[in-house]
Amino acid sequence: MAKLLAYPLSILYFIFFGLSLLVFHPIQWFCLNVFGYQAHKKSVDILNWFLVRSTHFLGTRYSFRNSHSIPTDKPIIIVSNHQSMNDIPPIIWFMRKHHAKFISKKELGKGIPSVSYNLRHGGSVLIDRKDPVQSINAIKQIAGYIETHNRAVV
Repeated sequence: MAKLLAYPLSILYFIFFGLSLLVFHPIQWFCLNVFGYQAHKKSVDILNWFLVRSTHFLGTRYSFRNSHSIPTDKPIIIVSNHQSMNDIPPIIWFMRKHHAKFISKKELGKGIPSVSYNLRHGGSVLIDRKDPVQSINAIKQIAGYIETHNRAVV
């Protein structure tokens, strides 16, 4: 019975997830090009709220407890044991006051609505895992960025 219910709920999840990415792609572009970084960041936050909520169709629930006072006026490194399309939205949503940026493989910089745009224009860096020199330079670049702007990097 559970397996029978899983199929339509999975389809509903993928539709909602995909539509969120498609709808927010032009919204991100508009916010960044017309209103600047803060509006773009707000649109990305709202997108990730929708992406987190889309997993509720599958019965997923999130619990985020931060018993520490993480400062917003210092650069932060967030270490995640794995990053997929299902754990990145909660990181962005629950850590939104820290403006999380990502070190991502270059393949994610093209072809994924909203995700690729945000990676290319939101302060993240794309690395070529086959080119160690480029990767080191990109990591140095984002280190300088988070230090200058007091952001977080995952």
